[in-house]
Amino acid sequence: MNRFKTLVLREWMQHRRGWLVLVFLPPALLLLLGSGLFGRPHIDFDGGDVQGALPLAMIVFALCAGVTLVVAWGAALLQSPGLARRDTQDRSIEFWLSLPVGHAPSVAATLLAHLLLLPWAALGIGALCGVAITLPYVAQVFGFEAWFALPWSTLLPAAFAVTLRVAFGLLLATLWLAPLVLLTMAASAWLKRWGVPLVAGVLLIGGTLLERVYGNPIVWRVLNALRLEVIHAFVATGRREIRIGGDVEAMLGRLPGWLAHDALAALGALAAPGFVAALAVGALGFALLVLRRQRGA
Repeated sequence: MNRFKTLVLREWMQHRRGWLVLVFLPPALLLLLGSGLFGRPHIDFDGGDVQGALPLAMIVFALCAGVTLVVAWGAALLQSPGLARRDTQDRSIEFWLSLPVGHAPSVAATLLAHLLLLPWAALGIGALCGVAITLPYVAQVFGFEAWFALPWSTLLPAAFAVTLRVAFGLLLATLWLAPLVLLTMAASAWLKRWGVPLVAGVLLIGGTLLERVYGNPIVWRVLNALRLEVIHAFVATGRREIRIGGDVEAMLGRLPGWLAHDALAALGALAAPGFVAALAVGALGFALLVLRRQRGA
């Protein structure tokens, strides 16, 4: 376990500058936007009613946490193909092979750090910054007293519950995306710069030929199914069991319970053949990555 922690720490030491920029740039930009340096935000909640401070705070929090997560997660996904051949390119693999560390833990640590730990950290930092950034936005529109008068005993638990639900959804979404991500990484590891174009070409050309020549759009159906499962990983039950509108504070009070129920529904959706198939294909991609690392040593 200590060796695995060292491998994860290695990712932090190598990428920390870029990661810090990714996770702090969106909150910093939102803070500048709300500071008044570029003018007062054009926001209108019922002509300036103080009761509008709560919806405004919710929007700012969600925007900060969401944008920070999307930027970090998107960057990690885009960077993942290059990670597959990083150690071979810079010859650092020779150093790591001199240590009592196997190939599988090395690949697993890289995947864990970039695809889960980085987005989770971005979500947490975005959520914390989002709570603080509500101050300048609410103060500019409604005054400082409106920010201090917010129902924090209801708002903070709701924000915490949303953050936990999104973090859990991120885990499930990453598992559903494992086939695409790991096979693309494996193709990049084996074929270098031609890996990503080959995967994209196979999906595009193969899917088009199957649909037009054989009348079987299975490729598009599989990709669409993965897209829907990624969405359902974050919101599994829709809004059927929570009433939107009316008393916003009361809605926030019901939100943690609904999110817990929604998380259980998302977890229950994993008991399906499609998820087993996704894990199997993802395991194949992982095995190909480990095999290429062994042969490239």
